Amino acid sequence: MNSSAISPGGVGGALAGLAKAQPEAPFLFYRNSRGHFRWWSYATASAFLDRAGLGEERLSAKGVVVEREAVELLGEFLRLAMGEDSHPPGVAELAGTEPGAPRDIWISWRALTAPDERALARWAILTGAAILVEPGPALHPELFVWARPTVVSGTVEELGLLAGEVESLAPRFLRRRWLRQRGERLRLVLVEGSPAPEALGQVGERWRSLLPDCTAGIEPLVRVAR
Repeated sequence: MNSSAISPGGVGGALAGLAKAQPEAPFLFYRNSRGHFRWWSYATASAFLDRAGLGEERLSAKGVVVEREAVELLGEFLRLAMGEDSHPPGVAELAGTEPGAPRDIWISWRALTAPDERALARWAILTGAAILVEPGPALHPELFVWARPTVVSGTVEELGLLAGEVESLAPRFLRRRWLRQRGERLRLVLVEGSPAPEALGQVGERWRSLLPDCTAGIEPLVRVAR
């Protein structure tokens, strides 16, 4: 679903439609206990929701055995994203990508008990974005440069810290090209909290000075998610 329109019918309807239109497309990514990245397709996620959770020790969806740790992590993610309070007014104002453009990529690192993170999760599902679920105290810079997300969010302080950590990872040789490649897909930086206009400007200057040719929009999340 490479469209700027929000899918009708809520999260469940969006997943059902995507599972029918592109069942094997990657949807939810996670890192297992061995450090390997795995993913659920739309069909797997939809099958999990149809089952209403776990029924036996080894869950299988569409004949494929699914890791229990994935069920615990991604299943909880879907359950919270579908909650009745997961859609603060205004979140639909955040559009997805334009028709024909590559899908959005978003990294979810906060618990979905946080209202802003839950709203972003719902937006990502409704617009057909690919989601990488990596719980932690912060968005890890190595994960950022590996996944190269199109949308990133955080407070002014968190975004400043992430920019500094990404910069520290850049090699000396072909440094500018390396940074350009890591930021070429970034289209939107969402600033959480209640940032003053000058703070938004500082975030924009920091990220555009870090990532050559970066044209990402810098927007306050509160205007979108509240």
